[in-house]
Amino acid sequence: MFQNVISCCGSRLRDFWYEAQKKAKKTARDRGLQGWNDVVVWRDFKAIYIPEDIWPRYLEHVTSEWFTRCSQSGVGNRNRPIHGSVTMHTGGSVLFAAHAKRMVRLI
Repeated sequence: MFQNVISCCGSRLRDFWYEAQKKAKKTARDRGLQGWNDVVVWRDFKAIYIPEDIWPRYLEHVTSEWFTRCSQSGVGNRNRPIHGSVTMHTGGSVLFAAHAKRMVRLI
C-alpha cells in the first residue's frame, strides 16, 4: 500500500516538473527565440507557482552530468530495435504475426 503511494507521488512530481519545463519551452518558442529547446534559452521563463529559490536548483539538476546520462540511457532504451522495429509505447506488446504463430502452435 505504502509503496503504491510513493510510486504515485513520484509520478505526479515528475509530471509536475515536466509540465513546468514544457510551459517554459513553449513560452520561449512563442516569443520566437532561437534554440528554445536549450536550457539556457528557456530558464528565464519560470512558472509563477514555482518559488524563486527552487527553479535554479531544478535547472542545475536537469543540466547535471548524472541526469543527462540517465536521460540518454532512457532514450537509447526506448529507441532500441526489437523484432525488426523500434519500440514505441507498446514496448511490451507482441507483434501480431508472432502472436498468431503462438496461437497456431497452441491449437
